[in-house]
Amino acid sequence: MKVLFRSAAYRIAFISSLAFALATVCLGAAVYLAAHEAFSRQLDASIEQATGALLTEMHDDGIGGLREAVAQRDATGPDALGYALFDPAGRRVAGQMNTQPTPPGWHRITFIDPKEGADPARALVTDLSDGYRLVVAADLEPLEEIDRTILTIFGVACVALVGIGALGTFLLGGYLRRRLSRIEDTASAIVAGDLTPRMEIGPADDEFDRVAASLNAMLDRIEGLVANLRQVTGDLAHDMRTPLARLRNRLELLLDRSNDPECREIAEDAVDRADDVLRLFEAILRISELDGSDLRHRFTPVDLGGLVTELGEIHAPIAEDAGRSLVWAGAPGCVVSGDRELIAQALINLIENALRHTPPGSRIRLAASCDERAVTVSVCDNGPGIPQADRRRAFERFVRLEASRSTPGHGLGLSLVQAIAHAHDATIALHDATPGLDVTLHFKRRRDT
Repeated sequence: MKVLFRSAAYRIAFISSLAFALATVCLGAAVYLAAHEAFSRQLDASIEQATGALLTEMHDDGIGGLREAVAQRDATGPDALGYALFDPAGRRVAGQMNTQPTPPGWHRITFIDPKEGADPARALVTDLSDGYRLVVAADLEPLEEIDRTILTIFGVACVALVGIGALGTFLLGGYLRRRLSRIEDTASAIVAGDLTPRMEIGPADDEFDRVAASLNAMLDRIEGLVANLRQVTGDLAHDMRTPLARLRNRLELLLDRSNDPECREIAEDAVDRADDVLRLFEAILRISELDGSDLRHRFTPVDLGGLVTELGEIHAPIAEDAGRSLVWAGAPGCVVSGDRELIAQALINLIENALRHTPPGSRIRLAASCDERAVTVSVCDNGPGIPQADRRRAFERFVRLEASRSTPGHGLGLSLVQAIAHAHDATIALHDATPGLDVTLHFKRRRDT
């Protein structure tokens, strides 16, 4: 039940059904009160009419005529009214209604029914001349029977409405949840970086379909802009790479032919800067290639345990030269389908990031493990790590979390790793290693291993 109430769709459906049930209950109460009041007034009118007729008899023929008129009304059989005439001593001298003398006015009295015993009645008591008192009353049992019938009908109707409302809540809530879930699934895929999914548009052309159509149009526009941006970025990097490579060659030629130490120093610095820019363009082109193409045709079985061991053996001396230590653990049988060169590039980027952003003396661990369904590769260090608030930004292109921007790099390392992970249907996550950073890649394990 708590799961249902956490759903806005079910809450809307439940509130609608509850409002409908409350409206029905209010309508039933209004009908009951109106019917009860109408029948009560009709009963009072009958009593007043009978009392008036008897008073007319008394006016014409005196108390004797009244006693005779009462006797005639009782003799004609039950007419839903009862009569009693009391003398000044309080003794019933006419009428068959067995009740006690009551003060003048309207009262709810009790009389003795020969068959049912004590029954309630609505009575009009009138004082007459010479101390006599006339009581004309109506049995309230028929009115109470009508009230019970109305309440029974509305009680059954309310139970039926609650049942129908509960069924409607589940049907309406389920329908809304299914429609919203489709939109949520598409939005989640887009947030994950895949801009190709679109909202499902039904034939009804209702509000959901119109919203889905608007969102699809917006996504088409965004996808076009992103594709155009990628195209411009890739073309710019491609066009600039060739003249930069030629410029670098010319600088190397100048470096070879120059004997001036100052000129050689300047040329060497220029070559390093050209290499840096060329690496930047290479990374941009690599990311554009990964984002814009399906690389599955290049996939082959890749033993990530062996790859981790190989990369660990290669980078351990580099880490040692940089004043860090690198340990590795590659489990056997951790095979995935992928591009070995790309996965190696991703792991090398993570190792270089760890070497670049940890202080001397830090410990870096490269590991691969697997279970029946997944292969996990992680690069963990005990450096300063990345704050929780900045971990999502760390994957954005050209974002450098270091405010001074003095550390080498262009802010594309994690972007390239993420692009490689997406190309392999893998996920990447940054965790706190307390202290340090733990970067984890989860791949789907190859089934035939």
